[in-house]
Amino acid sequence: MNLETRLDTRLWQAIETNYASRDYTGAISDAIYFLSELIREKSGLESDGAALVGQAFGGPNPPLKVNRLETESETNVQKGVEQLLRGVYQAIRNPRSHEKHADTVEDADAIILFIGYLLKIIDQSKTAFTKAGTLARVFDPMFVAKERYADLIVQDIPERYRRDIFIDTFRKKEEGNGQKLKYFFASLLKVLKEEEQREIFSLISEELSTTDSEATIRMTIQIMPSEYWPRYGETARLRIENKLIESIREGLYNAKEDKCIKGSLGTWVTTIAGNIDLKSDLANVIAERLLTGNPYAEAYVFQYNLYGLLPELQVKPSWSVEKAIKKGLAAGNGRYQEVFSWLIEVDEYKTWVGEFKGALESFKERPKGSKFDDLDDDIPF
Repeated sequence: MNLETRLDTRLWQAIETNYASRDYTGAISDAIYFLSELIREKSGLESDGAALVGQAFGGPNPPLKVNRLETESETNVQKGVEQLLRGVYQAIRNPRSHEKHADTVEDADAIILFIGYLLKIIDQSKTAFTKAGTLARVFDPMFVAKERYADLIVQDIPERYRRDIFIDTFRKKEEGNGQKLKYFFASLLKVLKEEEQREIFSLISEELSTTDSEATIRMTIQIMPSEYWPRYGETARLRIENKLIESIREGLYNAKEDKCIKGSLGTWVTTIAGNIDLKSDLANVIAERLLTGNPYAEAYVFQYNLYGLLPELQVKPSWSVEKAIKKGLAAGNGRYQEVFSWLIEVDEYKTWVGEFKGALESFKERPKGSKFDDLDDDIPF
């Protein structure tokens, strides 16, 4: 019998070497190995043997369905296929793995042809999971921005496809809603293996090391949980942190028009500020904006809550930070008194605020009609 002409090309290629050299037991093992790989590929499962078969074909809603499972007869067929596949491992593969066998060509032909029959059934089986289907759910306009909803979508992704889905979704990130994608990526990262996480962070680092697209930088910061920032490559981190700082350095906000005139990228630093390396540089550039005397620069700092980062960035305020706060208090600017006086009540900030406590205690708000009022139309305080 010419076995090659009676087999699926993939199966013949899997067994050809051992079969041609008359290692018929080896050829049988090769065929079953190919069978296992096909089940794993279609189901996304990672197990082996009878356990793999049970997970792929068993239960009320199996990942692989050989029919619609709408009638008792169809359910019985599904169970029968599951039992046949279990038998392949329990009655054919396992004995050959545990003890020596000397299969004849007749044994090999019969078993391999039977496996070929099972492959046809598996090829025709339907799976609930598809990459395209999952991506459609992630980018669905009706995606619910809740942790539970994201967890449910992730649960439906077979383990072996989670890395691929992450990468495919990340590459399409700018087509989606950042707030919704943030939930999805947070849920998916929780179930990825450590080596998969490392690969993904390397991919993100590579992009951040070269991109000049503000949209790409902004979206990456938004969708990735901030606690993972330290896991990106140092070159990528420092480059992006510097870009954010330089954006802040030119930041301007017009309160009357409720518009960020310049420095919109820099406002995203609040998302990752607690995990960045350039903390001192960030604190000093915030102080620099407060010291410019430009009401639009000052308004930028307060509008985007950059002032709130200062106690987190420095254990003790630098000279420039202290000078900026004292200057605002001395000018009678009520916003400085409002946003920094609360620090006195927090034990962990008492040392920090001590550098300008006297200025807070002696603060006198500027009277209406003073020379500063001309600025009030254009700044939010």
